[in-house]
Amino acid sequence: MVYLVGAGPGNPGLITYKGIELIKSCDVLIYDRLGTGELLDLVKPDCVKIYVGKKAGAHYRKQDEINEILTSMGKKYDMVVRLKGGDSFVFGRGGEEVLALRENGIPYQLVPGVTSAIAVPELMGIPVTHREVARSFHVFTGHTKDEGENALSHIHHTDGTSVILMGLGKLPEIVKKLLSEGTDENTPVTVISNGTLPGEKKVTGSLLDICDRVKAAHLKSPAIIVIGETATYNFKTENLGVLQGKQFGVVGTRPLRQKLRESLEKKGAGLFSVCNMEVIPENGDILDRELNNLKEYSWIGFTSQNGIRVFFDAVKRNGIDYRAFAHIKFAVVGSGTMTALSDMGFHADFIPDEYTTESMALGLAKVMNSGEKLLIARAKEGSERMVEILADNNIDVNIVPIYSVTGSKTEYFDDIYSMDALIFASASGVRAFAGALIEEGAMETFKNDGKQRPLIGAIGKVTADELMKYGISCDVVPGQCDSAHLIEAFIEKWEAD
Repeated sequence: MVYLVGAGPGNPGLITYKGIELIKSCDVLIYDRLGTGELLDLVKPDCVKIYVGKKAGAHYRKQDEINEILTSMGKKYDMVVRLKGGDSFVFGRGGEEVLALRENGIPYQLVPGVTSAIAVPELMGIPVTHREVARSFHVFTGHTKDEGENALSHIHHTDGTSVILMGLGKLPEIVKKLLSEGTDENTPVTVISNGTLPGEKKVTGSLLDICDRVKAAHLKSPAIIVIGETATYNFKTENLGVLQGKQFGVVGTRPLRQKLRESLEKKGAGLFSVCNMEVIPENGDILDRELNNLKEYSWIGFTSQNGIRVFFDAVKRNGIDYRAFAHIKFAVVGSGTMTALSDMGFHADFIPDEYTTESMALGLAKVMNSGEKLLIARAKEGSERMVEILADNNIDVNIVPIYSVTGSKTEYFDDIYSMDALIFASASGVRAFAGALIEEGAMETFKNDGKQRPLIGAIGKVTADELMKYGISCDVVPGQCDSAHLIEAFIEKWEAD
Protein backbone atom coordinates (compact mmCIF):
# COMPACT_ATOMS: atom_id res chain seq x y z
CA MET A 1 0.00 0.00 0.00
CA VAL A 2 1.19 3.51 -0.84
CA TYR A 3 -0.21 6.40 1.18
CA LEU A 4 -0.14 9.91 -0.29
CA VAL A 5 0.02 12.08 2.83
CA GLY A 6 -0.24 15.86 2.92
CA ALA A 7 2.28 17.27 5.41
CA GLY A 8 0.49 20.59 5.85
CA PRO A 9 1.72 24.16 5.25
CA GLY A 10 5.24 23.79 6.63
CA ASN A 11 5.30 23.76 10.41
CA PRO A 12 5.52 20.06 11.40
CA GLY A 13 2.88 20.55 14.08
CA LEU A 14 0.21 21.17 11.45
CA ILE A 15 0.11 17.68 9.91
CA THR A 16 -2.97 15.54 10.57
CA TYR A 17 -3.14 12.88 13.26
CA LYS A 18 -3.55 10.12 10.65
CA GLY A 19 -0.50 11.39 8.81
CA ILE A 20 1.56 11.17 12.00
CA GLU A 21 0.42 7.61 12.69
CA LEU A 22 1.33 6.48 9.16
CA ILE A 23 4.80 8.06 9.37
CA LYS A 24 5.44 6.20 12.63
CA SER A 25 4.71 2.80 11.11
CA CYS A 26 5.80 3.00 7.44
CA ASP A 27 8.59 0.93 5.86
CA VAL A 28 9.56 3.66 3.38
CA LEU A 29 9.18 7.43 3.60
CA ILE A 30 9.49 9.41 0.37
CA TYR A 31 9.46 13.06 1.34
CA ASP A 32 9.77 16.65 0.19
CA ARG A 33 11.80 19.43 1.79
CA LEU A 34 8.90 21.69 2.76
CA GLY A 35 8.85 21.51 6.55
CA THR A 36 9.04 17.72 6.78
CA GLY A 37 12.46 17.48 8.47
CA GLU A 38 11.18 17.27 12.05
CA LEU A 39 8.76 14.52 11.06
CA LEU A 40 11.71 12.26 10.23
CA ASP A 41 12.20 11.83 13.99
CA LEU A 42 9.04 9.76 14.08
CA VAL A 43 9.99 6.96 11.69
CA LYS A 44 11.05 3.46 12.74
CA PRO A 45 14.82 2.89 13.02
CA ASP A 46 14.79 0.61 9.96
CA CYS A 47 12.59 2.86 7.81
CA VAL A 48 14.03 3.66 4.37
CA LYS A 49 14.05 7.47 3.90
CA ILE A 50 14.22 8.89 0.37
CA TYR A 51 14.46 12.64 -0.22
CA VAL A 52 12.89 13.87 -3.46
CA GLY A 53 12.35 17.51 -2.50
CA LYS A 54 12.62 20.48 -4.80
CA LYS A 55 13.61 24.09 -4.38
CA ALA A 56 12.74 26.92 -6.73
CA GLY A 57 15.32 26.91 -9.52
CA ALA A 58 17.07 23.78 -8.25
CA HIS A 59 15.03 20.64 -8.88
CA TYR A 60 16.47 17.65 -7.11
CA ARG A 61 14.25 15.08 -8.83
CA LYS A 62 12.05 15.38 -11.90
CA GLN A 63 8.47 14.23 -11.54
CA ASP A 64 9.05 11.21 -13.78
CA GLU A 65 11.88 10.12 -11.48
CA ILE A 66 9.66 10.56 -8.41
CA ASN A 67 6.95 8.47 -10.05
CA GLU A 68 9.47 5.75 -10.80
CA ILE A 69 10.78 5.73 -7.20
CA LEU A 70 7.23 5.66 -5.88
CA THR A 71 6.18 2.69 -8.01
CA SER A 72 9.37 0.70 -7.41
CA MET A 73 9.10 1.16 -3.63
CA GLY A 74 5.38 0.36 -3.79
CA LYS A 75 6.15 -2.97 -5.43
CA LYS A 76 8.94 -3.85 -3.00
CA TYR A 77 7.59 -2.77 0.42
CA ASP A 78 4.35 -3.34 2.30
CA MET A 79 3.81 0.21 3.53
CA VAL A 80 5.10 3.29 1.72
CA VAL A 81 4.33 6.89 2.69
CA ARG A 82 4.71 9.63 0.11
CA LEU A 83 4.86 12.81 2.19
CA LYS A 84 4.13 16.00 0.28
CA GLY A 85 4.03 19.61 1.44
CA GLY A 86 0.56 21.10 1.88
CA ASP A 87 -2.11 18.91 0.29
CA SER A 88 -1.20 16.44 -2.43
CA PHE A 89 -4.03 17.59 -4.70
CA VAL A 90 -3.54 21.38 -4.40
CA PHE A 91 -0.79 22.07 -6.95
CA GLY A 92 1.12 19.14 -5.44
CA ARG A 93 1.06 16.94 -8.55
CA GLY A 94 -0.52 14.22 -6.47
CA GLY A 95 -2.79 13.34 -9.40
CA GLU A 96 0.20 12.45 -11.55
CA GLU A 97 1.57 10.19 -8.82
CA VAL A 98 -1.80 8.46 -8.43
CA LEU A 99 -1.93 7.79 -12.18
CA ALA A 100 1.55 6.25 -12.02
CA LEU A 101 0.46 3.96 -9.18
CA ARG A 102 -2.70 2.97 -11.05
CA GLU A 103 -0.79 2.14 -14.22
CA ASN A 104 1.42 -0.21 -12.18
CA GLY A 105 -1.46 -1.82 -10.30
CA ILE A 106 -0.25 -0.57 -6.91
CA PRO A 107 -2.98 0.08 -4.30
CA TYR A 108 -2.96 3.50 -2.66
CA GLN A 109 -4.82 5.60 -0.12
CA LEU A 110 -5.10 9.38 0.16
CA VAL A 111 -4.61 11.35 3.38
CA PRO A 112 -5.45 15.05 2.97
CA GLY A 113 -3.15 17.77 4.24
CA VAL A 114 -3.90 21.33 5.31
CA THR A 115 -3.20 23.45 2.24
CA SER A 116 -1.02 26.51 2.69
CA ALA A 117 -3.53 28.47 0.59
CA ILE A 118 -5.84 28.61 3.60
CA ALA A 119 -3.57 27.87 6.57
CA VAL A 120 -0.83 30.45 6.01
CA PRO A 121 -3.18 33.43 5.66
CA GLU A 122 -5.24 32.13 8.61
CA LEU A 123 -2.22 31.93 10.89
CA MET A 124 -1.48 35.53 9.93
CA GLY A 125 -5.02 36.42 10.97
CA ILE A 126 -6.38 36.67 7.42
CA PRO A 127 -9.62 34.81 6.66
CA VAL A 128 -10.00 33.81 3.00
CA THR A 129 -13.76 34.22 3.42
CA HIS A 130 -15.71 36.66 5.58
CA ARG A 131 -19.43 37.28 5.57
CA GLU A 132 -20.48 39.82 2.89
CA VAL A 133 -16.86 40.92 2.31
CA ALA A 134 -15.56 37.73 0.67
CA ARG A 135 -18.17 35.09 -0.09
CA SER A 136 -15.77 32.93 -2.08
CA PHE A 137 -12.07 32.32 -2.49
CA HIS A 138 -10.06 31.28 -5.51
CA VAL A 139 -6.69 29.55 -5.50
CA PHE A 140 -4.32 30.07 -8.43
CA THR A 141 -0.81 28.93 -9.21
CA GLY A 142 1.72 31.47 -10.36
CA HIS A 143 3.90 28.74 -11.83
CA THR A 144 2.66 26.78 -14.83
CA LYS A 145 4.16 24.44 -17.39
CA ASP A 146 3.59 27.07 -20.08
CA GLU A 147 6.04 29.91 -19.34
CA GLY A 148 5.29 31.91 -22.47
CA GLU A 149 2.85 34.75 -23.12
CA ASN A 150 -0.08 32.71 -21.80
CA ALA A 151 1.61 31.71 -18.54
CA LEU A 152 -0.84 33.80 -16.49
CA SER A 153 -3.92 33.38 -18.67
CA HIS A 154 -5.70 31.45 -15.90
CA ILE A 155 -5.45 34.30 -13.38
CA HIS A 156 -8.38 36.75 -13.43
CA HIS A 157 -10.10 39.33 -11.29
CA THR A 158 -12.55 37.72 -8.85
CA ASP A 159 -15.24 39.03 -6.52
CA GLY A 160 -13.90 37.12 -3.53
CA THR A 161 -10.41 36.52 -2.19
CA SER A 162 -7.67 35.43 -4.58
CA VAL A 163 -4.84 33.31 -3.20
CA ILE A 164 -1.85 32.80 -5.49
CA LEU A 165 0.75 30.14 -4.70
CA MET A 166 4.25 30.05 -6.21
CA GLY A 167 3.76 33.50 -7.73
CA LEU A 168 6.30 35.76 -6.02
CA GLY A 169 8.65 35.85 -9.00
CA LYS A 170 5.78 36.95 -11.25
CA LEU A 171 4.17 39.45 -8.88
CA PRO A 172 4.66 42.45 -11.24
CA GLU A 173 3.07 40.55 -14.15
CA ILE A 174 0.19 39.37 -11.96
CA VAL A 175 -0.49 42.93 -10.77
CA LYS A 176 -0.30 44.25 -14.31
CA LYS A 177 -2.78 41.65 -15.58
CA LEU A 178 -5.31 42.30 -12.82
CA LEU A 179 -5.12 46.06 -13.35
CA SER A 180 -5.61 45.58 -17.08
CA GLU A 181 -8.83 43.68 -16.33
CA GLY A 182 -10.20 46.59 -14.34
CA THR A 183 -9.36 45.55 -10.79
CA ASP A 184 -9.26 48.61 -8.51
CA GLU A 185 -5.66 49.68 -7.89
CA ASN A 186 -6.51 50.20 -4.19
CA THR A 187 -7.44 46.52 -3.73
CA PRO A 188 -5.59 45.25 -0.62
CA VAL A 189 -2.77 42.76 -1.10
CA THR A 190 -0.75 40.81 1.48
CA VAL A 191 2.32 38.75 0.63
CA ILE A 192 3.49 36.18 3.19
CA SER A 193 6.95 34.69 2.84
CA ASN A 194 8.05 31.44 4.51
CA GLY A 195 4.67 31.02 6.18
CA THR A 196 4.61 29.00 9.46
CA LEU A 197 8.42 28.60 9.27
CA PRO A 198 11.49 30.48 10.58
CA GLY A 199 11.89 33.85 8.91
CA GLU A 200 8.17 34.26 8.29
CA LYS A 201 7.44 37.76 6.95
CA LYS A 202 4.32 39.62 5.93
CA VAL A 203 4.03 42.69 3.71
CA THR A 204 0.69 44.44 3.16
CA GLY A 205 -0.17 47.10 0.59
CA SER A 206 -2.37 47.53 -2.46
CA LEU A 207 -2.08 46.57 -6.11
CA LEU A 208 -0.65 50.04 -6.63
CA ASP A 209 2.37 49.69 -4.34
CA ILE A 210 2.75 46.02 -3.33
CA CYS A 211 5.60 45.31 -5.75
CA ASP A 212 7.73 48.13 -4.32
CA ARG A 213 6.93 47.09 -0.75
CA VAL A 214 7.84 43.45 -1.39
CA LYS A 215 11.11 44.46 -3.05
CA ALA A 216 12.01 46.77 -0.15
CA ALA A 217 11.31 43.98 2.37
CA HIS A 218 13.48 41.48 0.43
CA LEU A 219 10.82 38.77 0.56
CA LYS A 220 11.86 35.38 -0.74
CA SER A 221 10.08 32.24 -1.95
CA PRO A 222 8.12 30.31 -0.92
CA ALA A 223 5.47 33.01 -0.63
CA ILE A 224 1.70 33.31 -0.79
CA ILE A 225 -0.11 36.28 -2.31
CA VAL A 226 -3.53 37.19 -0.91
CA ILE A 227 -5.62 39.69 -2.90
CA GLY A 228 -8.96 41.06 -1.72
CA GLU A 229 -10.66 42.99 1.06
CA THR A 230 -9.72 40.50 3.79
CA ALA A 231 -6.00 40.83 3.02
CA THR A 232 -5.75 43.68 5.55
CA TYR A 233 -7.56 41.82 8.33
CA ASN A 234 -5.62 40.73 11.41
CA PHE A 235 -7.41 38.19 13.56
CA LYS A 236 -4.23 36.77 15.10
CA THR A 237 -4.36 35.69 18.72
CA GLU A 238 -3.33 38.51 21.03
CA ASN A 239 -2.17 39.00 24.62
CA LEU A 240 -0.12 35.81 24.94
CA GLY A 241 2.85 37.81 26.22
CA VAL A 242 6.32 38.68 24.92
CA LEU A 243 6.90 35.19 23.47
CA GLN A 244 4.03 35.52 21.01
CA GLY A 245 5.34 35.29 17.47
CA LYS A 246 8.89 34.51 18.59
CA GLN A 247 10.75 31.77 16.72
CA PHE A 248 13.16 29.58 18.70
CA GLY A 249 15.83 27.31 17.33
CA VAL A 250 16.95 24.45 19.56
CA VAL A 251 19.94 22.15 19.78
CA GLY A 252 18.77 19.15 21.76
CA THR A 253 17.36 15.65 21.85
CA ARG A 254 13.87 14.75 20.72
CA PRO A 255 12.37 14.44 24.27
CA LEU A 256 13.69 17.90 25.13
CA ARG A 257 12.37 19.39 21.90
CA GLN A 258 8.93 17.95 22.57
CA LYS A 259 8.90 19.35 26.10
CA LEU A 260 10.01 22.80 24.97
CA ARG A 261 7.57 22.85 22.06
CA GLU A 262 4.60 22.16 24.33
CA SER A 263 5.57 25.02 26.64
CA LEU A 264 6.46 27.54 23.92
CA GLU A 265 3.45 26.93 21.68
CA LYS A 266 1.11 27.65 24.60
CA LYS A 267 2.71 31.10 24.73
CA GLY A 268 2.39 31.67 20.98
CA ALA A 269 6.02 30.90 20.08
CA GLY A 270 7.42 28.43 17.56
CA LEU A 271 10.24 25.91 17.97
CA PHE A 272 12.46 24.44 15.26
CA SER A 273 15.35 22.05 15.62
CA VAL A 274 18.54 23.40 14.05
CA CYS A 275 20.73 20.54 15.24
CA ASN A 276 19.27 17.16 16.22
CA MET A 277 21.03 15.47 19.11
CA GLU A 278 20.81 11.68 19.20
CA VAL A 279 21.57 9.49 22.20
CA ILE A 280 23.68 6.43 21.34
CA PRO A 281 23.77 3.72 24.06
CA GLU A 282 27.26 2.42 24.81
CA ASN A 283 28.91 -0.18 27.04
CA GLY A 284 25.70 -2.18 27.24
CA ASP A 285 27.61 -5.29 28.36
CA ILE A 286 29.18 -3.42 31.28
CA LEU A 287 25.84 -1.92 32.32
CA ASP A 288 24.18 -5.34 32.10
CA ARG A 289 26.85 -6.77 34.39
CA GLU A 290 26.40 -4.04 36.99
CA LEU A 291 22.64 -4.39 36.90
CA ASN A 292 23.04 -8.01 37.83
CA ASN A 293 25.28 -6.98 40.75
CA LEU A 294 23.00 -4.35 42.29
CA LYS A 295 23.57 -5.80 45.76
CA GLU A 296 27.06 -4.23 45.70
CA TYR A 297 25.66 -0.69 45.50
CA SER A 298 23.99 1.57 48.05
CA TRP A 299 23.55 4.57 45.72
CA ILE A 300 22.93 5.14 42.01
CA GLY A 301 23.48 8.62 40.58
CA PHE A 302 22.16 10.14 37.34
CA THR A 303 23.48 13.30 35.74
CA SER A 304 20.91 13.56 32.94
CA GLN A 305 17.48 12.47 31.77
CA ASN A 306 19.13 10.67 28.85
CA GLY A 307 21.08 8.53 31.31
CA ILE A 308 17.89 7.55 33.11
CA ARG A 309 16.20 6.49 29.87
CA VAL A 310 19.18 4.39 28.73
CA PHE A 311 19.61 2.88 32.20
CA PHE A 312 16.00 1.78 32.59
CA ASP A 313 15.88 0.49 29.03
CA ALA A 314 18.66 -1.85 30.13
CA VAL A 315 16.73 -2.73 33.31
CA LYS A 316 13.80 -3.77 31.13
CA ARG A 317 16.04 -5.62 28.68
CA ASN A 318 17.56 -7.65 31.52
CA GLY A 319 14.16 -8.43 33.06
CA ILE A 320 15.21 -7.00 36.42
CA ASP A 321 12.51 -6.85 39.09
CA TYR A 322 12.16 -3.39 40.62
CA ARG A 323 12.34 -5.01 44.08
CA ALA A 324 16.07 -5.45 43.36
CA PHE A 325 16.39 -1.69 43.96
CA ALA A 326 14.76 -1.80 47.42
CA HIS A 327 18.02 -1.13 49.29
CA ILE A 328 19.31 1.54 46.88
CA LYS A 329 19.09 5.32 47.19
CA PHE A 330 19.03 7.56 44.10
CA ALA A 331 20.81 10.86 43.47
CA VAL A 332 19.96 13.17 40.56
CA VAL A 333 21.53 16.37 39.30
CA GLY A 334 18.41 18.53 38.93
CA SER A 335 14.65 18.89 38.79
CA GLY A 336 14.33 17.61 35.21
CA THR A 337 16.31 14.50 36.08
CA MET A 338 14.24 14.08 39.24
CA THR A 339 11.04 14.13 37.16
CA ALA A 340 12.47 11.60 34.69
CA LEU A 341 13.36 9.28 37.58
CA SER A 342 9.88 9.72 39.04
CA ASP A 343 8.41 8.72 35.66
CA MET A 344 10.26 5.41 36.09
CA GLY A 345 8.61 4.86 39.48
CA PHE A 346 11.39 6.01 41.82
CA HIS A 347 11.84 9.06 44.03
CA ALA A 348 15.19 10.85 44.32
CA ASP A 349 16.85 10.65 47.73
CA PHE A 350 19.29 13.44 46.97
CA ILE A 351 19.23 16.49 44.70
CA PRO A 352 21.81 19.31 45.05
CA ASP A 353 20.78 22.91 45.66
CA GLU A 354 22.75 23.94 42.56
CA TYR A 355 21.97 21.81 39.52
CA THR A 356 25.52 20.92 38.44
CA THR A 357 27.49 17.68 38.50
CA GLU A 358 30.11 19.32 40.75
CA SER A 359 27.46 20.21 43.34
CA MET A 360 26.03 16.72 43.06
CA ALA A 361 29.45 15.19 43.79
CA LEU A 362 30.08 17.53 46.75
CA GLY A 363 26.65 16.77 48.15
CA LEU A 364 27.05 13.02 47.84
CA ALA A 365 30.36 13.26 49.72
CA LYS A 366 28.37 14.64 52.67
CA VAL A 367 25.36 12.30 52.65
CA MET A 368 26.98 8.96 51.85
CA ASN A 369 28.10 6.79 54.73
CA SER A 370 31.35 4.92 55.10
CA GLY A 371 31.29 1.58 53.29
CA GLU A 372 28.60 2.62 50.80
CA LYS A 373 29.30 2.22 47.09
CA LEU A 374 28.06 4.52 44.33
CA LEU A 375 27.21 3.72 40.71
CA ILE A 376 27.15 6.70 38.34
CA ALA A 377 25.49 6.00 34.96
CA ARG A 378 26.25 8.94 32.69
CA ALA A 379 27.38 10.20 29.29
CA LYS A 380 30.73 9.29 27.80
CA GLU A 381 31.51 13.00 27.67
CA GLY A 382 30.85 13.52 31.40
CA SER A 383 32.55 15.99 33.73
CA GLU A 384 36.08 15.12 34.84
CA ARG A 385 35.71 17.53 37.75
CA MET A 386 32.97 15.33 39.19
CA VAL A 387 35.35 12.34 39.13
CA GLU A 388 38.04 14.38 40.91
CA ILE A 389 35.68 15.53 43.68
CA LEU A 390 34.47 11.99 44.38
CA ALA A 391 38.07 10.69 44.44
CA ASP A 392 39.21 13.51 46.76
CA ASN A 393 36.45 12.54 49.19
CA ASN A 394 37.31 8.83 49.07
CA ILE A 395 33.94 7.84 47.63
CA ASP A 396 33.84 4.24 46.44
CA VAL A 397 32.40 4.86 42.99
CA ASN A 398 32.02 3.04 39.70
CA ILE A 399 31.41 5.45 36.82
CA VAL A 400 29.94 3.73 33.77
CA PRO A 401 29.62 5.74 30.53
CA ILE A 402 26.37 4.28 29.17
CA TYR A 403 25.76 6.60 26.22
CA SER A 404 27.24 9.22 23.94
CA VAL A 405 25.51 12.05 22.11
CA THR A 406 25.96 12.93 18.45
CA GLY A 407 24.50 15.87 16.56
CA SER A 408 23.54 16.60 12.97
CA LYS A 409 22.28 19.86 11.52
CA THR A 410 18.76 20.00 10.14
CA GLU A 411 17.04 21.78 7.26
CA TYR A 412 16.50 24.75 9.60
CA PHE A 413 20.21 25.25 10.33
CA ASP A 414 20.52 27.83 7.57
CA ASP A 415 17.63 29.80 9.08
CA ILE A 416 19.34 30.61 12.40
CA TYR A 417 19.65 34.32 11.53
CA SER A 418 15.90 34.44 10.97
CA MET A 419 15.16 33.17 14.48
CA ASP A 420 14.69 35.24 17.61
CA ALA A 421 16.58 32.88 19.91
CA LEU A 422 18.67 29.73 20.01
CA ILE A 423 18.46 27.27 22.91
CA PHE A 424 21.36 25.01 23.89
CA ALA A 425 20.61 22.19 26.33
CA SER A 426 24.02 20.53 26.74
CA ALA A 427 27.74 20.95 26.21
CA SER A 428 27.65 18.17 23.60
CA GLY A 429 24.99 20.16 21.72
CA VAL A 430 27.24 23.21 21.75
CA ARG A 431 30.08 21.17 20.29
CA ALA A 432 27.85 19.76 17.54
CA PHE A 433 26.53 23.22 16.63
CA ALA A 434 30.00 24.77 16.67
CA GLY A 435 31.33 21.93 14.53
CA ALA A 436 28.65 22.60 11.92
CA LEU A 437 29.51 26.32 11.90
CA ILE A 438 33.22 25.58 11.56
CA GLU A 439 32.55 23.12 8.74
CA GLU A 440 30.69 25.85 6.84
CA GLY A 441 33.36 28.46 7.61
CA ALA A 442 30.73 30.53 9.43
CA MET A 443 32.00 30.52 13.01
CA GLU A 444 33.71 33.92 12.95
CA THR A 445 30.67 35.56 11.39
CA PHE A 446 28.36 34.03 13.98
CA LYS A 447 30.58 34.96 16.93
CA ASN A 448 31.02 38.56 15.91
CA ASP A 449 27.62 39.35 14.46
CA GLY A 450 26.00 40.21 17.77
CA LYS A 451 23.40 42.57 16.32
CA GLN A 452 22.09 40.16 13.70
CA ARG A 453 22.32 36.78 15.40
CA PRO A 454 19.53 35.55 17.69
CA LEU A 455 19.62 35.66 21.47
CA ILE A 456 21.60 32.73 22.86
CA GLY A 457 20.17 30.77 25.78
CA ALA A 458 21.90 27.98 27.71
CA ILE A 459 20.05 25.65 30.07
CA GLY A 460 22.80 25.98 32.68
CA LYS A 461 26.27 27.25 33.53
CA VAL A 462 28.10 24.21 32.14
CA THR A 463 26.48 24.71 28.74
CA ALA A 464 27.12 28.47 28.87
CA ASP A 465 30.79 27.83 29.67
CA GLU A 466 31.06 25.50 26.68
CA LEU A 467 29.66 28.25 24.43
CA MET A 468 32.30 30.65 25.75
CA LYS A 469 35.04 28.17 24.80
CA TYR A 470 34.04 28.88 21.20
CA GLY A 471 33.80 32.62 21.79
CA ILE A 472 29.99 32.63 21.74
CA SER A 473 28.56 34.83 24.47
CA CYS A 474 25.40 33.68 26.22
CA ASP A 475 22.51 36.12 26.70
CA VAL A 476 20.21 34.01 28.88
CA VAL A 477 21.10 31.50 31.62
CA PRO A 478 18.43 30.55 34.18
CA GLY A 479 19.18 30.44 37.88
CA GLN A 480 17.81 26.90 37.97
CA CYS A 481 18.98 24.42 35.36
CA ASP A 482 15.81 23.19 33.60
CA SER A 483 13.71 24.03 30.56
CA ALA A 484 10.89 25.75 32.47
CA HIS A 485 13.25 28.21 34.14
CA LEU A 486 15.05 28.79 30.83
CA ILE A 487 11.80 29.86 29.17
CA GLU A 488 11.04 32.14 32.13
CA ALA A 489 14.51 33.66 31.78
CA PHE A 490 13.79 34.50 28.12
CA ILE A 491 10.49 36.09 29.14
CA GLU A 492 12.24 38.22 31.78
CA LYS A 493 14.90 39.24 29.26
CA TRP A 494 12.40 40.40 26.63
CA GLU A 495 10.15 42.08 29.18
CA ALA A 496 13.12 44.01 30.54
CA ASP A 497 14.08 45.09 27.02
